[in-house]
Amino acid sequence: MKLIENIKKEIHSIWSVESNKRFIKDTLMFFVATIVFHILYWNTDMNLWIFGPLTNDIFDFFTMIAYKASAPLCSILIDKPFIMQDSSFYFYSTLPDGSVVYDSVMEVIHDCSGIKQLLQWALIMILCRGKWTNKILYYLAGCVIILLANIIRLVIITKISVTNPEMFEPIHDWVARPMMYVIIFSMWYFWLYIIDRKKKKSNTAQG
Repeated sequence: MKLIENIKKEIHSIWSVESNKRFIKDTLMFFVATIVFHILYWNTDMNLWIFGPLTNDIFDFFTMIAYKASAPLCSILIDKPFIMQDSSFYFYSTLPDGSVVYDSVMEVIHDCSGIKQLLQWALIMILCRGKWTNKILYYLAGCVIILLANIIRLVIITKISVTNPEMFEPIHDWVARPMMYVIIFSMWYFWLYIIDRKKKKSNTAQG
């Protein structure tokens, strides 16, 4: 009982601080919005609602950006030659007789395009506090960061698929995917608690 009372007191002391209360509410909003977004994304035709008849073309466009932009890094960081065809990397070895054996294939599909993260980022910024002009500019900057992070993610899992294929799924599911959520959360936090807060303090000081 004493332990429960101490926990209650600790929770009350944390909640009684206004800044803590706001952070808890904001964080709850972030995670609820993220969960709702994923439910809609995977269980509805959200992409068709947003992009309409251009859906496939838009996914193809962003998939090719991720695919072609990751190729130079793959050639530097992966010590195995490959050829590029469609949206796949075909890694091969050359045998002593000159014949070629393909060891592994990494296909960059629509789910690797980064569009899901861009849409999630859009929802988060829509729900955030702040002036719309500033939020739009920050959203666009965040899009660049997300796309660059997605390219790095692709290179990481491609290297894993070539050098340690049995680790591909756990790395893909438990490292590469969470990495994108951490980046989005960090950008959200930076907006609310550093950029927007500084702007408010600056405006208050000028007033």
